Amino acid sequence: MTRKPDPLITFLKTLEDVRRASSCRHNFTDMLVVAVCAIIGNADTWQDMEEFGKEKEDWLRTFLELPHGIPSHDTFYRTLCLLVPNKFQEFFTRWVKSTYPEARDIPDEGVDVEPIDGKAIKGSRGKGKGKRVVRIVSARSSKLSLVLGQTRVDKKSNEITAVPAFLAAINLTGCLITADAMSCQKKIAEACVTEGADYLLAVKGNQIHLEEDIQKRIDQHWENHLEDAVSDSFHAESSCGHGREECRCCWAFNDRDVLRDYEAWDGLKQFGVVQSDRKINGIATTALRFYICSKEMTTKDML
Repeated sequence: MTRKPDPLITFLKTLEDVRRASSCRHNFTDMLVVAVCAIIGNADTWQDMEEFGKEKEDWLRTFLELPHGIPSHDTFYRTLCLLVPNKFQEFFTRWVKSTYPEARDIPDEGVDVEPIDGKAIKGSRGKGKGKRVVRIVSARSSKLSLVLGQTRVDKKSNEITAVPAFLAAINLTGCLITADAMSCQKKIAEACVTEGADYLLAVKGNQIHLEEDIQKRIDQHWENHLEDAVSDSFHAESSCGHGREECRCCWAFNDRDVLRDYEAWDGLKQFGVVQSDRKINGIATTALRFYICSKEMTTKDML
C-alpha cells in the first residue's frame, strides 16, 4: 500500500514561532497554513489572504484551531515579514519532497521533464550603490505543472554553483533535468546523476570543445547523407500559425568518443542537434542548437 504524504501542518508545527508570545492572539501554525493555502489558491496580496481565510473558514476549522477567527491582512503582513526565508523554505521543501514521489507515481504518458531555470527578479536591483539584482533558480515539474522549489543565488556566487546544491534539496530520482547553456557544467551533470536523474543540457560557446566537436560531427553527417529517413536518430516536424511557419529537425548521435574529454561528463551517453527553420511574416531564419544527454533518447522525444 502506498504511504500517504505527510500533511503540510506537520512540517510547519516544527517551525519556531518568531513573535512575542505576550502580544499574540492567533495560532502561529494556523496563520502559516492559511497563508500557504491562499497562495496556492492564487492569492497575490495580504488582503487576498484574509479574504481567502474568511471564505474558507468553515473548511479550515476542520483541521485548524483558529481560536480568534481569521487574522487580518495586517497581521499576516507583520507575521510573515518576521519569518527567516531560508528556514521556511527548508520546511516547505521537505513537505514537497514528502508529497512529490507519490504524485510522480501517477501513471501518464512518460518521464517527468523538469526544467531548471535561472531568472532575475524584475525591479530588485534597487537604486543604492552596490545594490545587485536578485537572481533565483527554480525547478518545475512538467508532469504536475508545479514549481518544486526555488532558491536565491548568493550575492557572491552564481547559478553555476547554486544549481548543484539546489538539486540535492529536491527528490529528482527518475526525472529528466533540462537546462540552458549556462548550466552546461561538469559539476551540474555530476549532481544530476548523483541524485538519480538524467540530464539534457544545451551546449554553446561556454563549452567551446563540445560546441566545436558537435558542429564537426553534424557537418560530416550532412556531407555523407544528403537526405535522412525518419528513425530513432532523425525526426522532423512542422507547425504553423499566427503568421509563423516552422520546421524543426533533430539528429541524435551515440558516438560520444568524437567529443574531446567526454569521460569528464558524468553519465554522458548521447548528443544531439536541433535545426529550426522559421519564416515569420516572410522573413526566414535558421538556428542550430546543440545538446548533451545522459539518457539515450529518440529524436522525437528530444524535440
